[in-house]
Amino acid sequence: MGFISDAILLVFITAIVESNEVSDCSTCIKVNVTCFNVSYLFDIQAPFRKTVVITKLGVLRSTNTLYFSFEPNIDDIEYSKIGFISMEEPTNTSVIGAKQAMNFGTFDFDQDNGLVYLGGSDGIYVLDTNSHRVAPYSSRGDTILSMFYRGHVYFIRDREYKIVKKKGDNFDILLDYIPAKNFVINKYNVIVFLSRHGLYAYKNNEFFLLSSNAFFRGLTIDNYENIYAWWVDGIYKITIGEKLSQSRIDKIANTPMIGALTFDNDNNFLITEGKSLYRLTETNSTVC
Repeated sequence: MGFISDAILLVFITAIVESNEVSDCSTCIKVNVTCFNVSYLFDIQAPFRKTVVITKLGVLRSTNTLYFSFEPNIDDIEYSKIGFISMEEPTNTSVIGAKQAMNFGTFDFDQDNGLVYLGGSDGIYVLDTNSHRVAPYSSRGDTILSMFYRGHVYFIRDREYKIVKKKGDNFDILLDYIPAKNFVINKYNVIVFLSRHGLYAYKNNEFFLLSSNAFFRGLTIDNYENIYAWWVDGIYKITIGEKLSQSRIDKIANTPMIGALTFDNDNNFLITEGKSLYRLTETNSTVC
């Protein structure tokens, strides 16, 4: 079975395959109607707690580096940290540090300029990817819950739960009607956000409830602007309609062990189970 452990692969297969047909690909799972091969890449090395919790993944394309936010060992002075690991040389890995406790728990990329923005308990910082040193960027003294980059830095502050856009020295509030805790923005300026009331799409003061499930684990956008969410039972794709009310969310894969989700430079799914990283690659198999 290659690099995939029998136990992990068995869970994937039994959770997904409900067919009497013989599988064309013994290491595949079905995503929508397509069979994707599941391949183990490596274990992410970091000072995890006894129970590994990775909350966010992202790949900086210019350096092919995977960034991840995680909960460190319980005796660490910080309750969240961000680490990084080379996709080409997995032994090249480290955890972002600072002179004081920063509790970095969210991040996003300016892919065009190769910049990494970090959010934590003392505002927003920018990472020098050469020296791996951090420098203050904005909102010192604020706790940043979620962050997204789309030409500008967008973020949510703790206790406020509004989506804020930083534009130069100005801060524009884009969403303050429904408290938000996580979000993404597509190229058409549609905001998909998670609140304690559920998952919504929003544009131009119009809201649409996609799901009443308020416990999706995360949101991400692939390299072609497709939006995805994930939960304890699998991966969901969010389709934004020509009219916002035509938008929908569809479950596309049963992956009950998924921790976090992102996409590599070739737009393949990358998912974690515990500290293990897997790649889902499209195949020509018809039965899986």
